[in-house]
Amino acid sequence: MRKALVKEGQAPHTAIIGCADSRAPLETVFDAMPGDIFVLRNAGNTCTHAEGSVLGSLEFCVAALQSKMVLVLGHTACGAIKGATATYLQAKSGNKPQVTKALDALLVGLSDVAKKASEELGEGATEAQIVDRTIKLNVFHTIDFLLQYSPLVREKVAAGEVEIQGGIYDLETGHVEFLGQSPAQATLVKSASTLPPSLA
Repeated sequence: MRKALVKEGQAPHTAIIGCADSRAPLETVFDAMPGDIFVLRNAGNTCTHAEGSVLGSLEFCVAALQSKMVLVLGHTACGAIKGATATYLQAKSGNKPQVTKALDALLVGLSDVAKKASEELGEGATEAQIVDRTIKLNVFHTIDFLLQYSPLVREKVAAGEVEIQGGIYDLETGHVEFLGQSPAQATLVKSASTLPPSLA
């Protein structure tokens, strides 16, 4: 099988953007064999720079490898989301977070999603409730970034050549809850190409 994959090339049916958490190994979660799925992982299953490795690699996958499905998969008890929520709450209390390393910048970027989750839940929400809501919203946040900042991905979705779905993997049960498409997809596929924040 491995020799055939080298000789004939790869043709993964699905690209998955997942978290780097060692408890959520995507090939194991979906019982995948070599060549089945194209895996992209980082802390928080996020995409913040269109010229970065995640979106660039995804564009290669749906264009050159012609994958038909993209799944953005978050997971329960995500450390990156917990950190981002703590960063948001710290800033909300008047203590501006110090950015001294790349991880700090990642958490500050994700804290915007935590802010949205907190606003949706209202003032009485606990930190744990905000974390759970942020995990779900962050899945759609990543999907929306893909659609907003990649004309290639957007065009393929609009043409029905690629489908983008979201999901959450439960670390305790091993089950995946599929969330479907982003609520903003219909609007985003009609948008004009725009520069990402990192290039603007």
